[in-house]
Amino acid sequence: MEEKKSKLPVILIVIIVLLLAGIGFVAWKYLDMEKAKISAEDTVTAVNAEKAQLFVQLDSLEIAIADQMGQNEQLDQLLMERQVELDELRTSLQQANARAAEVGKYRKQIEILTEQVQEYIRENARLSHQVDSLGYVSKAKQMQLDTMEVQNYQNTRRIEELSQKVEIGSQLRISDIQVKAYNSRQKAATKAKQIHQIGVTGTILKNTLTEAGTKTVFMRITTPSGIVITQSPNNQFDFEEKTIMFSEKKDVQYNNVDTNIEMYYNIGEGQLEPGLYRITLFSEGKEVGNSVLELR
Repeated sequence: MEEKKSKLPVILIVIIVLLLAGIGFVAWKYLDMEKAKISAEDTVTAVNAEKAQLFVQLDSLEIAIADQMGQNEQLDQLLMERQVELDELRTSLQQANARAAEVGKYRKQIEILTEQVQEYIRENARLSHQVDSLGYVSKAKQMQLDTMEVQNYQNTRRIEELSQKVEIGSQLRISDIQVKAYNSRQKAATKAKQIHQIGVTGTILKNTLTEAGTKTVFMRITTPSGIVITQSPNNQFDFEEKTIMFSEKKDVQYNNVDTNIEMYYNIGEGQLEPGLYRITLFSEGKEVGNSVLELR
């Protein structure tokens, strides 16, 4: 009987220890859940703040597009297409969930759209400068004609044609650029490690100021880390008073009409890294078009 009494306190102590351990475990789980809840709330707040910033960028981009409209008919069409993309991005972003990965996807798309619009702004500025310069030259020539009292119709007609040609610009341009990546079976692919070939298609636009003949088009593929992909260190050409590398080149017979062009660059499978690739096209020492390719 005394032995049973002596065992009773031991059992009570064990029960108390187990209860305390259980209470401690419940308290620890509660604190852990609270921390997870606070972390999730902080993430949502941060993502919503970034979404707000992206909306501000879209608003600024929309203003920039509106400022450039009406200066050049061809560029106006391209700007209108970018405006449609902007509206679609705004709608998608409004419906996007508060996840960092999803918002990051829209951030990349907005960066690409911004770069394209900035390129159009630079093109508008270049064409505007040419028109202003031509206006000065045309005015000076007209003053000479008035002073000499020369009424030669052919000379006047030549000045008018020169004005129209300078407005268009002498530089070649490639539009409707499409970039696709292919695996070793010539199937379209998006995973970097599977890519065997990169293909680029587009249209060299009609330009009456450019002489007809063979035009060499250089393709330059730049990796996400800023490295130009090329098969040989001798693949170089002149651009803006310096020598730069190219990935592939192609000679095209150009007859002052819209001319389709296709270029392909072969890559050893498994050599590419995931990320955003920039494809730039050059001809006659000028950049004539660009696009991007995203690989996973």
